[in-house]
Amino acid sequence: MSTQIKEIDNYFSIKLELIPLNMKVPCDIFIQEDGELKVILKKGEHFSLEIKNSIKYKKIDTIYVNNTDKKVFQDFILEFKPKEYFNSLLDRYIINNELFYKIEKECLDPEVPVTFSLYLHDGKSLNLLLEASEETPRRVSKENFSEGDILISKKDLNLYKEYLQSLISATKSNSKILKETTKLILREIYSEPINRKNLLILGDKIDEIIEYGTLEANALKKLLIMKKLDNYSYVHAFNVMTLCVALGLKIKLNREELRLLGLASALHDIGKINISPLILSKIGKLNEKEFQIYKTHVIESVKIAEQLGVSKDVIDGIAHHHEKLNGTGYPFNLKGEQISLFGRIIAIADAYEMLTTPKPLKYPLSPYNALMILVQDKKCYDKSLLEIFIKMLGRLI
Repeated sequence: MSTQIKEIDNYFSIKLELIPLNMKVPCDIFIQEDGELKVILKKGEHFSLEIKNSIKYKKIDTIYVNNTDKKVFQDFILEFKPKEYFNSLLDRYIINNELFYKIEKECLDPEVPVTFSLYLHDGKSLNLLLEASEETPRRVSKENFSEGDILISKKDLNLYKEYLQSLISATKSNSKILKETTKLILREIYSEPINRKNLLILGDKIDEIIEYGTLEANALKKLLIMKKLDNYSYVHAFNVMTLCVALGLKIKLNREELRLLGLASALHDIGKINISPLILSKIGKLNEKEFQIYKTHVIESVKIAEQLGVSKDVIDGIAHHHEKLNGTGYPFNLKGEQISLFGRIIAIADAYEMLTTPKPLKYPLSPYNALMILVQDKKCYDKSLLEIFIKMLGRLI
């Protein structure tokens, strides 16, 4: 029995070498052969050297597991081959997003000891950088930092939050701390969206960003996150939210309007949690079927926002963020004034942020070139808002 390759969206790939020998596999294992996915091992069967050699004889070095078995399979590999699993290039997303959390180096203060261990991930391997705990706190020396991401274990997230709070209490709060604490709550919202407590915390953070943007002339430059290739939905959400609030300040929205705009822009892509990561992380252009699935993230975002009980203005902003003034957008093909103000603002910020985001096999556009693309597509965007947006970003070009 086999599964046609067109169904591969339901599977994720793992290097053959990661499967421990002579152990019972916790789920069905597939290989790709002759354009099909075929079961090579049934759940409960032993992965023997003989089976491994037979797969390698076919010049196959990758196996597939059904997405429904992803968690149990990860736990299986982590139990027997944790180091190999961490160091697998294919698992960079899992390392950074599911098991570990990437923190900003600038938020580590040499004067305040950390109570959690730090790890360095250079894109190829994961290494312990500093071992610390609540019982044995350690001071951080930034001189030891080298190129790469600084990570903490997901289990230490609460300790990291307490650490950031201690910096705020010690009057060390600044744009970097505001950015990091807001990013943390967005991460929680994108992991567990139906949680009104997190939404209330996000509202408070938006108020802080509004206040900071009102008082600090260079707020936008200090708050925007410069992204690497390994991007996450909550980082994109943070940047879009920051751009939208900054534009809202420029057009003199009142405080309540700014807060609602911040919520709409923060939640605009929340529905992507219901889209296959194989589509979201695909290298290259999506085919028509994949693109139709991708477009459903707008309606999925609206559904989540409705469950959270947010206002109609927020829901309209989310629902309209991919609409175009000339009617070529989706999902409703709205035109002109049919598109809400929040939708028109988020559309500009979202498009700009996507154009300046690094992607596999594709360099990000510079701010100048990204804005030129938006100008060329001026029939798609609100002209007056786009002009103000361009002037606002003038200092970044």
